[in-house]
Amino acid sequence: MGIGPDLPGFFSFMTYTAVVLIIASAVMHAGWNFVSKRQQPSLAFFLATSLSGALLVSPVLVIYRDLLPLIPGSVWVFVAATGVAQAIYYAGLAGAYRQGDISLAYPLVRALPVLFVAVIRLGIGSGGAISVLSMGGMLLIVVGCVLLPMDGFRAFRWRAYLDGVYLMALIAAIGTTAYTLIDDHSLAQLRRLLGAHFSIGQITVLYVSMQISSTALVLGVGTLLIPAEHRQLGVMLRHRSQILLSAVTGLVIMLTYGLVLAAMAYVRDVSYVAAFRQLSIPLGAVLGMTLGGEPHPAPKLAGIGAVVAGLVLVGLG
Repeated sequence: MGIGPDLPGFFSFMTYTAVVLIIASAVMHAGWNFVSKRQQPSLAFFLATSLSGALLVSPVLVIYRDLLPLIPGSVWVFVAATGVAQAIYYAGLAGAYRQGDISLAYPLVRALPVLFVAVIRLGIGSGGAISVLSMGGMLLIVVGCVLLPMDGFRAFRWRAYLDGVYLMALIAAIGTTAYTLIDDHSLAQLRRLLGAHFSIGQITVLYVSMQISSTALVLGVGTLLIPAEHRQLGVMLRHRSQILLSAVTGLVIMLTYGLVLAAMAYVRDVSYVAAFRQLSIPLGAVLGMTLGGEPHPAPKLAGIGAVVAGLVLVGLG
């Protein structure tokens, strides 16, 4: 399982090392989202983050360059598709952060894909039976998403759910759902093809480098073709501080993911990693409501709590 003593009780499936890695990952995930929100992000901003991430992992493609021609065309199609899905996610995330509070958008963007993936897998018969724990978790997520935009427990308004932040968060969630399913299928193919000669970690790192390069390419095309994004890229290029900040954000995004992968080596059940990662949601919301000065009515606080509890139950179910 890895070095480090087991933790008691709920965390008996984890070591101190895993907990430290996951907490660090959660803090960094909430942090880069908060920084992105403060920048009023655009496709151009996330293009720069993706390019810096692609440059960081580019040595992987060089090291395994002789392996790339052996990858079947079907996997490359999925790599292109995940790039499109990631671009949709970033477009939705940028729109949600421009139009609303991070304490509202961030829990939605994190929670909705869990529901969508579960429903799709159940619909196509690939997810098996859903446990009572997971069903309860999904119900809590729905309740939390309903509570989030309410100003008071008696102030229910249908129009609140047609607000731009909700619609853009929905787009981001659709993108996340798509790349989650695509990546799962693609990695399964690569493991079958290369598993006899390479470890799961090596295959994952190779795929991540392919994925982020595809995402940067799609974001680059979108930024150049959309006039508003093209203009925003010009603005960024004239302000080196913005380029530097977006590049650092991209490196943090990659490091965040790397910490999660590392934590998986120190747990007996990876579902506990998925559950414990939800710590980033209250952290992101707290950053928005404190440093960002966002309103925090009781329904929003209750909604955040319900979403986190629901995600944890789904992860453990």
